[in-house]
Amino acid sequence: MTVILVWLGRQAPLLYMVCVLGAVMYMFAALSAKRQRDVAQFSLERDVYQQRMARAWVMSVLFLLLGGVIFAVNMFISPLLPPLPTPTPQAVGLQTPTPTAINLTTPLAATSVPTAQVVMEAESVVNATPTTEIVPTETPQEQFQPDCPSPNAQLTLPVAGSNVSGLVSVEGTAKINTFSYYKFEVQFPGSDTPNFVSQYSIPVENGVLGTWDVSNVTDYPPGIYRFRLVVVDIYGNTKLCTIPVNVVSTSE
Repeated sequence: MTVILVWLGRQAPLLYMVCVLGAVMYMFAALSAKRQRDVAQFSLERDVYQQRMARAWVMSVLFLLLGGVIFAVNMFISPLLPPLPTPTPQAVGLQTPTPTAINLTTPLAATSVPTAQVVMEAESVVNATPTTEIVPTETPQEQFQPDCPSPNAQLTLPVAGSNVSGLVSVEGTAKINTFSYYKFEVQFPGSDTPNFVSQYSIPVENGVLGTWDVSNVTDYPPGIYRFRLVVVDIYGNTKLCTIPVNVVSTSE
């Protein structure tokens, strides 16, 4: 059913045109039958033209009703439907081969070194305490770049890379041709699956888009999230804007 409703939304302009043309054609047929009925001399002819006129008016009304039903579905039902799922590509793990240690020890050449000198050197090697310096390895923090290619879907607040907490005010632009609705989504740290936050049905240009509540630490533990604005038109086409934000605890 969802696929059928999405298809109706994408084909709405063509269906509107068909309904209008059908209604107009049957209106002309009804008016033509009415004129012929008015000039008919026999009652039998008038009855035939009367029936043709009635059928033509009924068909014209049916086309208009069909167009109204398509309009109602497109305006009030389609925006409430979730978007069709898109397949998520799976990352293929590449195993890095472990390098094999190569023994580069050079064998001692047979020389005529005195025995006493060899013993003294061996004792100094045994008594020497090797000093091993451990250099800590820094693990770079995962960072994301903002991705907002369309000027019709922009986020100006919160700023990409900023810290957010509590009730976050979201500002920007969500306005496209044949606008239907826009919504907020968020991707949790380490996940590529977007999660629905909220949805709005009025376009906005350089203004307040809505709010995002991150006060519940159970739902949004501290970390780097990808907050996304999705703008949808009546045909199901989308414009995206994704920014990284750092959710922090309100106690910090």
